[in-house]
Amino acid sequence: MKKKISNSSKTKQVIRLFSVTLITIPIGIITSVFLTRFLGVEKYGDYSFIISIFNLAIVLFTFGFLQASNRLLVLNHDTKKTREYYGTTLIILGGLFMVMTIFLYLYGIFDENLKQKSLQKLFILIIPISSVFLLMKYFETLFQADNRIKLLAQSRLIPKVIFGIAALFLYLFFKDARIDKLGMLCLVFFITQIIVYVYIISRIKISFKNFNKHFKEIWTVNKTFGLNVYLGSLFAVGFSSLTQVLIGYFSIDNSGVGFYSLALTFSMPLTFIPNTIATTHYKDFSTAKNIPKRLFFITLALSTAALVIIWILVPPFVKIFYGEGYSSVSSINFIVSIGAILYGMGDFFNRFLGSNGQGKALRNSSFFVGSGLMAANLLLIPTLGEYGAAYAKLIAGALYVVVIFYYYKKFINIRK
Repeated sequence: MKKKISNSSKTKQVIRLFSVTLITIPIGIITSVFLTRFLGVEKYGDYSFIISIFNLAIVLFTFGFLQASNRLLVLNHDTKKTREYYGTTLIILGGLFMVMTIFLYLYGIFDENLKQKSLQKLFILIIPISSVFLLMKYFETLFQADNRIKLLAQSRLIPKVIFGIAALFLYLFFKDARIDKLGMLCLVFFITQIIVYVYIISRIKISFKNFNKHFKEIWTVNKTFGLNVYLGSLFAVGFSSLTQVLIGYFSIDNSGVGFYSLALTFSMPLTFIPNTIATTHYKDFSTAKNIPKRLFFITLALSTAALVIIWILVPPFVKIFYGEGYSSVSSINFIVSIGAILYGMGDFFNRFLGSNGQGKALRNSSFFVGSGLMAANLLLIPTLGEYGAAYAKLIAGALYVVVIFYYYKKFINIRK
């Protein structure tokens, strides 16, 4: 049986995950400096465009099963059964990957945009090893439910560190080489991710026993909870991932995708702070009447302070380390960062509702937010490009906070 975690242990978990989050931010930024200098403006945009397609794919092809397993792990207190849930979910993930692969191959073969930008061959070659994107989602979803904060921290940190080192190596030794730089970078990215994820899987001590029994449990929970969250994700997370793809489709090249991606990278602290705090309290939220006010105001204060710091530091940093070719990143980041802090606080309430099994509320809020984001994207991106995407994120973030807070208040009022 699992032991109840003490307050001191909970504090240590918050510090560990928050520290890792803080470390990954500069690592991601430094890595992007090496990548932009290694690839150049247009190729970096191509890299960002390809990654965004796979990020969209994992939203489309999980079908709620990971969230269903998440829910079962939250309610479970049997260590043996926990290992079996991990095993059953991993097998399900393999089946989902097969479905995803078929659709990605069809997309790669028939999409004219990939052909026009000479990305078709590379994209198709990447598909067989794109399972790493599903594994990312697997770790993020299950580790927080199982309170495996140490492993969650490792799954976030180690891949970024190793890839950052690899990016530095490519920049130092292959910057002026006459090679397919984008192809080499993609190969290095997937190799580093696969190595780390194989190691992390070995640490879980997965069991594949009682697969049929647990598959039926996951299937049942998926119908009542997981599928609702999945449908919501299609609108919220899916349309968010689609944003970068749309920038590429409405542009002559993918440079705008790269600019927008960098702006998102700089705004990451604003979503990480509330996410980290809510993730470490995820299990506790499942038995709490509401979110403690003190915890909320601490989260809001830290996020606001981070917003001001980002506004001050990003412009000179971009000018010094990226060069004039990336000057638009600063102005895009100013807009995106406001949207990011709104999204982050929305996710804070989202975690509370998710831990309490409020799948329909999450689905409905995602419908509203996703629809608002998609409408804003289609209205603004064709004329404003990456700037239109930034304004769309701000609009959707504001809508997200309003809608998710409404469902939060509705839920806690029912429980009184």
